[in-house]
Amino acid sequence: MSIGNDIVDLAAPETREQGLHPRFDERVFRPDERALLERSDSGHVLRWALWAAKESAYKAEKRLDPEVVFSPKQFAVELSALPHAGGPGVAEGSVVHRGHVLTLQVHVDGTSLHAVARTTRKAGARLLWKVDRAASDPSAAVRRLAATTIGSALGLDPSSVRIDRRPPVALHRGRPLVTDVSLSHHGRFVAFACALVH
Repeated sequence: MSIGNDIVDLAAPETREQGLHPRFDERVFRPDERALLERSDSGHVLRWALWAAKESAYKAEKRLDPEVVFSPKQFAVELSALPHAGGPGVAEGSVVHRGHVLTLQVHVDGTSLHAVARTTRKAGARLLWKVDRAASDPSAAVRRLAATTIGSALGLDPSSVRIDRRPPVALHRGRPLVTDVSLSHHGRFVAFACALVH
């Protein structure tokens, strides 16, 4: 199983429509996705949900094949209706890339959205994810968030768990604990996702 995640701060300057290149949608989205955006009452949230879906799927695919490049239009997103007016909730769907189908969840809370894409679920695997506010060093903050959350979920002393390597791996006293860990940060937020297998 491979997993990827992406967080978007919906209030960040680069997510505002005025800050986008006029051809951004044309360069990034497929015709069916652009049609969805044109019909949507929540275009701002939908745009970034589609973007985060593509980014998270790319990260999952990159783990499986290091040669994969991020070409957004090659990642086709199918997404259920987003929560009304971008309020709290979850949209589910899939991302297809070169015949591979990844399962997708997009968690929206009004200030950020968090997409998690994963390949076929392993028997007994549990999805674990969390979003938090970024500290002054988002890279260190997201690693701390992942280590603490994974340690707590497995009943371990969180201080004995650390996130290391590229791609990220959760280590307990230097030994691999969880090998599919995805980290992301944007604006005010950090987020991670992983699959716990018991």
